[in-house]
Amino acid sequence: MLGRTHMAIGAVATAALAPAVFGVHWIALRDVVSLNWDVVPHTVVAEGSLVVGALVGSLLPDLEERHSLMAHKVERIGQLVLTAMLIALVFLLHMQSSIFAWALVVLLALLSGVRSNTARRVGLAVLGGGLLLLSFVGHLPFLAGILLACWAAGAMFTPHRTFTHSLLGLVLLSCGALVALSRYHLGNVADGIILGYAFHMMADGVSGGVPLFWPWRHRQGIRLVYTGSVWDHMIGGLATLAFIAMVIW
Repeated sequence: MLGRTHMAIGAVATAALAPAVFGVHWIALRDVVSLNWDVVPHTVVAEGSLVVGALVGSLLPDLEERHSLMAHKVERIGQLVLTAMLIALVFLLHMQSSIFAWALVVLLALLSGVRSNTARRVGLAVLGGGLLLLSFVGHLPFLAGILLACWAAGAMFTPHRTFTHSLLGLVLLSCGALVALSRYHLGNVADGIILGYAFHMMADGVSGGVPLFWPWRHRQGIRLVYTGSVWDHMIGGLATLAFIAMVIW
Protein backbone atom coordinates (compact mmCIF):
# COMPACT_ATOMS: atom_id res chain seq x y z
CA MET A 1 0.00 0.00 0.00
CA LEU A 2 0.99 3.61 -0.48
CA GLY A 3 2.67 5.40 2.38
CA ARG A 4 -0.18 7.87 2.83
CA THR A 5 -2.60 4.96 3.12
CA HIS A 6 -0.44 3.41 5.84
CA MET A 7 -0.33 6.77 7.66
CA ALA A 8 -4.12 7.17 7.52
CA ILE A 9 -4.73 3.61 8.73
CA GLY A 10 -2.24 4.04 11.57
CA ALA A 11 -3.82 7.31 12.70
CA VAL A 12 -7.43 6.12 12.68
CA ALA A 13 -6.57 2.75 14.25
CA THR A 14 -4.68 4.46 17.06
CA ALA A 15 -7.54 6.87 17.73
CA ALA A 16 -10.03 3.99 17.78
CA LEU A 17 -7.96 1.64 19.95
CA ALA A 18 -6.42 4.14 22.36
CA PRO A 19 -9.16 3.77 25.01
CA ALA A 20 -9.12 -0.04 24.99
CA VAL A 21 -5.39 -0.65 24.61
CA PHE A 22 -3.80 2.25 26.46
CA GLY A 23 -6.57 3.62 28.63
CA VAL A 24 -6.37 7.02 26.92
CA HIS A 25 -9.95 8.24 26.58
CA TRP A 26 -10.24 9.77 23.12
CA ILE A 27 -11.94 13.14 23.34
CA ALA A 28 -13.14 14.86 20.18
CA LEU A 29 -12.79 18.60 19.69
CA ARG A 30 -16.50 19.21 20.14
CA ASP A 31 -16.30 17.68 23.63
CA VAL A 32 -13.24 19.65 24.73
CA VAL A 33 -15.37 22.65 25.69
CA SER A 34 -17.13 20.54 28.33
CA LEU A 35 -13.89 19.53 30.03
CA ASN A 36 -12.21 21.10 32.98
CA TRP A 37 -9.73 23.42 31.24
CA ASP A 38 -7.02 22.28 33.62
CA VAL A 39 -7.03 18.83 32.00
CA VAL A 40 -7.39 19.94 28.38
CA PRO A 41 -3.63 20.41 27.75
CA HIS A 42 -2.88 16.96 29.19
CA THR A 43 -5.61 15.38 27.04
CA VAL A 44 -4.49 17.11 23.85
CA VAL A 45 -0.84 16.21 24.45
CA ALA A 46 -1.70 12.55 25.18
CA GLU A 47 -3.80 12.21 22.05
CA GLY A 48 -1.34 14.13 19.90
CA SER A 49 1.57 12.03 21.14
CA LEU A 50 -0.23 8.82 20.20
CA VAL A 51 -1.05 10.08 16.70
CA VAL A 52 2.46 11.42 16.05
CA GLY A 53 3.90 8.08 17.15
CA ALA A 54 1.44 6.20 14.94
CA LEU A 55 2.36 8.27 11.87
CA VAL A 56 6.07 7.66 12.41
CA GLY A 57 5.54 3.96 13.15
CA SER A 58 3.39 3.49 10.06
CA LEU A 59 6.29 4.61 7.84
CA LEU A 60 9.19 2.83 9.54
CA PRO A 61 8.71 -0.67 8.03
CA ASP A 62 9.31 0.74 4.53
CA LEU A 63 12.41 2.72 5.42
CA GLU A 64 14.57 0.06 3.77
CA GLU A 65 12.70 0.21 0.46
CA ARG A 66 13.70 2.62 -2.27
CA HIS A 67 10.19 2.64 -3.74
CA SER A 68 8.49 3.47 -0.44
CA LEU A 69 6.35 6.54 0.19
CA MET A 70 9.38 8.62 0.98
CA ALA A 71 11.13 7.76 -2.29
CA HIS A 72 8.35 8.94 -4.57
CA LYS A 73 8.26 12.57 -5.66
CA VAL A 74 4.50 12.48 -5.58
CA GLU A 75 4.76 11.51 -1.91
CA ARG A 76 7.12 14.27 -0.76
CA ILE A 77 4.48 15.39 1.73
CA GLY A 78 5.21 12.21 3.67
CA GLN A 79 8.89 13.11 3.88
CA LEU A 80 8.06 16.63 5.09
CA VAL A 81 5.63 15.32 7.71
CA LEU A 82 8.16 12.77 8.96
CA THR A 83 10.88 15.43 9.22
CA ALA A 84 8.57 17.78 11.12
CA MET A 85 7.63 15.02 13.55
CA LEU A 86 11.26 14.10 14.12
CA ILE A 87 12.09 17.72 14.91
CA ALA A 88 9.19 17.86 17.35
CA LEU A 89 10.43 14.65 18.95
CA VAL A 90 13.89 16.17 19.51
CA PHE A 91 12.29 18.98 21.50
CA LEU A 92 9.99 16.60 23.39
CA LEU A 93 13.07 14.60 24.41
CA HIS A 94 14.80 17.82 25.50
CA MET A 95 17.69 16.97 23.20
CA GLN A 96 17.72 20.22 21.21
CA SER A 97 21.23 20.95 22.44
CA SER A 98 22.55 17.60 21.16
CA ILE A 99 24.36 17.79 17.85
CA PHE A 100 24.03 14.01 17.55
CA ALA A 101 20.23 14.18 17.78
CA TRP A 102 20.04 16.83 15.05
CA ALA A 103 22.45 14.85 12.92
CA LEU A 104 20.09 11.87 13.13
CA VAL A 105 17.12 14.04 12.14
CA VAL A 106 19.01 15.28 9.08
CA LEU A 107 20.11 11.73 8.25
CA LEU A 108 16.58 10.33 8.44
CA ALA A 109 15.23 13.20 6.36
CA LEU A 110 17.84 12.55 3.66
CA LEU A 111 17.47 8.78 3.96
CA SER A 112 13.73 9.03 3.40
CA GLY A 113 14.25 10.70 0.03
CA VAL A 114 17.03 8.76 -1.66
CA ARG A 115 16.41 6.21 -4.39
CA SER A 116 19.77 4.46 -4.35
CA ASN A 117 19.83 1.25 -2.38
CA THR A 118 23.52 1.78 -1.64
CA ALA A 119 22.89 5.24 -0.23
CA ARG A 120 19.97 3.92 1.77
CA ARG A 121 22.07 1.16 3.29
CA VAL A 122 24.86 3.58 4.16
CA GLY A 123 22.28 5.84 5.76
CA LEU A 124 20.86 2.98 7.82
CA ALA A 125 24.36 2.04 8.92
CA VAL A 126 25.01 5.61 10.06
CA LEU A 127 21.63 5.64 11.78
CA GLY A 128 22.45 2.49 13.72
CA GLY A 129 25.86 3.85 14.65
CA GLY A 130 24.33 7.16 15.70
CA LEU A 131 21.84 5.43 17.97
CA LEU A 132 24.64 3.48 19.60
CA LEU A 133 26.61 6.68 20.05
CA LEU A 134 23.63 8.40 21.69
CA SER A 135 23.36 5.48 24.10
CA PHE A 136 27.08 5.61 24.91
CA VAL A 137 26.96 9.34 25.73
CA GLY A 138 23.88 8.83 27.90
CA HIS A 139 21.11 10.35 25.77
CA LEU A 140 19.51 6.95 25.25
CA PRO A 141 19.36 3.88 27.51
CA PHE A 142 22.03 1.42 26.38
CA LEU A 143 19.48 -1.37 25.84
CA ALA A 144 17.40 0.91 23.61
CA GLY A 145 20.46 1.81 21.55
CA ILE A 146 21.32 -1.86 21.06
CA LEU A 147 17.77 -2.86 20.08
CA LEU A 148 17.25 0.03 17.67
CA ALA A 149 20.71 -0.43 16.14
CA CYS A 150 19.91 -4.12 15.57
CA TRP A 151 16.69 -3.09 13.82
CA ALA A 152 18.60 -0.63 11.63
CA ALA A 153 21.14 -3.33 10.78
CA GLY A 154 18.37 -5.77 9.89
CA ALA A 155 16.73 -3.21 7.63
CA MET A 156 20.10 -2.49 6.04
CA PHE A 157 20.91 -6.05 4.98
CA THR A 158 17.51 -7.50 4.06
CA PRO A 159 15.21 -7.06 1.04
CA HIS A 160 11.90 -5.25 1.19
CA ARG A 161 9.03 -6.87 3.11
CA THR A 162 11.24 -9.30 4.95
CA PHE A 163 12.87 -8.46 8.29
CA THR A 164 11.14 -5.10 8.87
CA HIS A 165 7.76 -6.72 8.19
CA SER A 166 8.31 -9.64 10.56
CA LEU A 167 7.47 -10.23 14.20
CA LEU A 168 11.20 -10.05 14.97
CA GLY A 169 11.45 -6.60 13.42
CA LEU A 170 8.31 -5.46 15.22
CA VAL A 171 9.57 -6.69 18.60
CA LEU A 172 13.02 -5.11 18.24
CA LEU A 173 11.63 -1.75 17.17
CA SER A 174 8.82 -1.79 19.75
CA CYS A 175 11.01 -2.73 22.70
CA GLY A 176 13.67 -0.23 21.65
CA ALA A 177 11.13 2.58 21.32
CA LEU A 178 9.50 1.74 24.66
CA VAL A 179 12.79 1.68 26.55
CA ALA A 180 14.07 4.87 24.89
CA LEU A 181 10.93 6.98 25.14
CA SER A 182 9.76 5.80 28.56
CA ARG A 183 12.91 7.30 29.99
CA TYR A 184 11.62 10.70 28.87
CA HIS A 185 8.04 9.99 29.99
CA LEU A 186 6.89 9.72 26.38
CA GLY A 187 5.29 6.32 26.61
CA ASN A 188 2.33 7.53 24.53
CA VAL A 189 4.63 8.22 21.59
CA ALA A 190 6.10 4.72 21.89
CA ASP A 191 2.59 3.21 22.08
CA GLY A 192 1.64 5.06 18.90
CA ILE A 193 4.79 3.88 17.12
CA ILE A 194 4.01 0.28 18.02
CA LEU A 195 0.42 0.51 16.80
CA GLY A 196 1.40 2.30 13.61
CA TYR A 197 4.08 -0.28 12.86
CA ALA A 198 1.75 -3.21 13.62
CA PHE A 199 -1.06 -1.85 11.45
CA HIS A 200 1.40 -1.26 8.61
CA MET A 201 2.18 -4.98 8.73
CA MET A 202 -1.53 -5.85 8.88
CA ALA A 203 -2.28 -3.67 5.87
CA ASP A 204 0.54 -5.29 3.91
CA GLY A 205 -0.88 -8.63 4.98
CA VAL A 206 -3.84 -8.03 2.67
CA SER A 207 -1.74 -6.57 -0.14
CA GLY A 208 0.52 -9.53 -0.80
CA GLY A 209 1.35 -10.90 2.64
CA VAL A 210 4.29 -10.51 5.02
CA PRO A 211 6.83 -13.04 6.38
CA LEU A 212 5.78 -12.87 10.03
CA PHE A 213 8.20 -15.61 11.05
CA TRP A 214 11.23 -14.36 9.10
CA PRO A 215 13.91 -15.66 8.43
CA TRP A 216 11.38 -18.25 7.27
CA ARG A 217 10.44 -16.50 4.04
CA HIS A 218 6.95 -17.89 3.62
CA ARG A 219 4.47 -15.02 3.61
CA GLN A 220 1.29 -15.00 5.63
CA GLY A 221 -1.61 -13.09 4.10
CA ILE A 222 -3.52 -12.59 0.88
CA ARG A 223 -3.58 -10.12 -1.99
CA LEU A 224 -6.81 -8.17 -1.97
CA VAL A 225 -5.28 -4.77 -2.65
CA TYR A 226 -2.58 -3.73 -5.13
CA THR A 227 -0.32 -0.82 -4.25
CA GLY A 228 -1.45 2.31 -6.07
CA SER A 229 -4.76 0.77 -7.12
CA VAL A 230 -8.17 2.38 -6.82
CA TRP A 231 -8.80 0.33 -3.69
CA ASP A 232 -5.54 1.53 -2.17
CA HIS A 233 -6.50 5.17 -2.72
CA MET A 234 -10.04 4.51 -1.53
CA ILE A 235 -8.92 2.86 1.71
CA GLY A 236 -6.53 5.72 2.39
CA GLY A 237 -9.21 8.31 1.71
CA LEU A 238 -11.81 6.60 3.88
CA ALA A 239 -9.32 6.16 6.72
CA THR A 240 -8.40 9.85 6.50
CA LEU A 241 -12.04 10.91 6.61
CA ALA A 242 -12.71 8.57 9.51
CA PHE A 243 -9.78 10.01 11.46
CA ILE A 244 -10.90 13.59 10.81
CA ALA A 245 -14.41 12.65 11.96
CA MET A 246 -13.02 11.15 15.17
CA VAL A 247 -10.96 14.27 15.83
CA ILE A 248 -13.93 16.60 15.35
CA TRP A 249 -16.89 14.52 16.51
